[in-house]
Amino acid sequence: MKLREVHVDRYGPLRETLRLDDAQVVYGPNESGKTLLVEALLRSLTGDRRVADPRIDERPEGYVALDGDDERFELADDETLLDRYAERYNFEPTPAEFRNVFVVRDGDLRVLDERAFYRRVTDRVVGIWTGDIETVRERVLERGRLSPEGRELSDQYDDAAEQRESAADLLADAEAYLDRAEAEDLDGVEVACYEAARERREAEAEVEALEAAKAREDYEQLVKTKGSLERSLDERAELPDERDLDELEERLDDLATGSEDELEARKTWYRRATLAALAAGVVAGAVPLGLGIREPQLVAAGPAAFGVVALVALAAYRSASNAIARLDREREAVVERAAEAGIDAYDPPAVRGAVADYREDHEDHAEVIQGNTEVLRQWLDIDADEPREVVAEAEDALDARRAEVDFDADREFTEEKLEAARERAETAREREEELREQFREHRRQLERFGERAGGVRFEAFTGEPLDLTVTNLGALEDLADRLRAVVDAVETDAGAARAAATVLDRMADAETEKMRTLFADGEAADVFRRVTADRYVDVGLTDDSRLVVELASGERLPPAELSRGARDQLYLAVRVALGRRLMAGRDGFFLMDEAFLSADPGRLRRQAEVVGDLVDDGWQVVYLTCKPDARDALADRAGADVTELTPL
Repeated sequence: MKLREVHVDRYGPLRETLRLDDAQVVYGPNESGKTLLVEALLRSLTGDRRVADPRIDERPEGYVALDGDDERFELADDETLLDRYAERYNFEPTPAEFRNVFVVRDGDLRVLDERAFYRRVTDRVVGIWTGDIETVRERVLERGRLSPEGRELSDQYDDAAEQRESAADLLADAEAYLDRAEAEDLDGVEVACYEAARERREAEAEVEALEAAKAREDYEQLVKTKGSLERSLDERAELPDERDLDELEERLDDLATGSEDELEARKTWYRRATLAALAAGVVAGAVPLGLGIREPQLVAAGPAAFGVVALVALAAYRSASNAIARLDREREAVVERAAEAGIDAYDPPAVRGAVADYREDHEDHAEVIQGNTEVLRQWLDIDADEPREVVAEAEDALDARRAEVDFDADREFTEEKLEAARERAETAREREEELREQFREHRRQLERFGERAGGVRFEAFTGEPLDLTVTNLGALEDLADRLRAVVDAVETDAGAARAAATVLDRMADAETEKMRTLFADGEAADVFRRVTADRYVDVGLTDDSRLVVELASGERLPPAELSRGARDQLYLAVRVALGRRLMAGRDGFFLMDEAFLSADPGRLRRQAEVVGDLVDDGWQVVYLTCKPDARDALADRAGADVTELTPL
């Protein structure tokens, strides 16, 4: 199909009707409507309003007349050239492909998304679907959350690598904790806490009962102690005064030495000695006389000697009698003094025995009084020292304590039982606290698992959100299952994606090799070599579908390293070759808007000759320019007809 007439009723300020030959130059100065004409044509031919940076934001009114298959027709309001291509040639170019190949403008000579464009064109030309393969591979990698290069888990998709590591670490920790929980029976810790609390309460109740019994017993014992102290004080008050006992002991010690029996024996002996001395004196006086001795001295000597002995014996007798009498008086005085002191005794030995007994009683009471006084002072916190004052204060203290005593506490109490109960209570308290701390730590661990689980995006990997609160080991087991599902999903997706991507890589490699057929006929290279006067000898595609040119020296360069003019001429050569391949021998047309703008005079002429060859091969070329040299070159070299526009 070829353009034969363009009629624009209105497109902004543009009003124009053009009749077009196979080689047509539309010449006009700046602001004569060339750009508006191209925009109107593009919209009319493709129905696509998405023209880059349009001058007019409205639909053009008018028509476009074309001929093809020996007929002339006009595009209806809702019909496009692309519809005709699809109907007549079974060829369905997109508006983007149409603009990128058949419409060549100075402003967009270079294809913006070069790699994607050539892949799409290659798919159409050679019947392969490399672009689709790449799209599928990208989707596969995305599904597997893999990086394009190393095919490793990538954080580009759902933070997959980090999420997998987090889930795996959390799963390992959860499984380890579940094993520990089973070994330590952490699930039974709460029950053990209640059991320990029950044991503690029972032990404390036992302690309380025993302490109540002890308090009652202590109270009763203190009452007894107070009563014993009072009795001892009263009984001691009824005993003879210790000073009287001291006096009696001194008087008893001062009694005449020797016993009464001894004195009586001495008295008897001295009496007998006196009588014996007297008898001996009589005999001593009678013997001389019986012997006839008459001398007075001799007769009187014997009686005199025995008389002296009798006198001495009589004196000793009287002394013994006096001692006995004095002893009797002293004894009577001691007995009387003892009676005054309250001691009922009939003789000094009895007094001495009574004094000893009372002395022992005093000591016994003193010991009781001292001990009971100290007990009351310590147990009732009494400051007084005098026993009677202690008794008085103890009375008040015991009255105050009486209200605190449980007299119904009839539990049998011993210190051993109380100490044992206290030890049981303390042991139970320690065990309960240990278990409670273990339980609290258990709950904290579960809470930490729940908090960490919040950082794993379950729904992104398994399709289900984590609707779970980790408050017990059962919930932790569920969490472990969910984490296992996340890890398995990530690894399964990644493994499947790697396998699929490998297959797709092989397919893409095979299809990439086929892409080289796009330039296999060398037409693009021929045009480019002709335009550049054999400076560049070949044009092709790299493995990643990017253009590359080869110099006569063998050096290969990408378009970015060419001059602006050479780059524009390369893209023109490629478009000519692509257009021919896409149309597959059918007539077509090129719409060129200042396509030779950057060419020097020599290359301008050679490009005009290429246009002439296209026209000779049955193609139509419509060239819009404001440059006289381009107009003249095309008219001269391509035999183009010239239509001049006037300024708007």
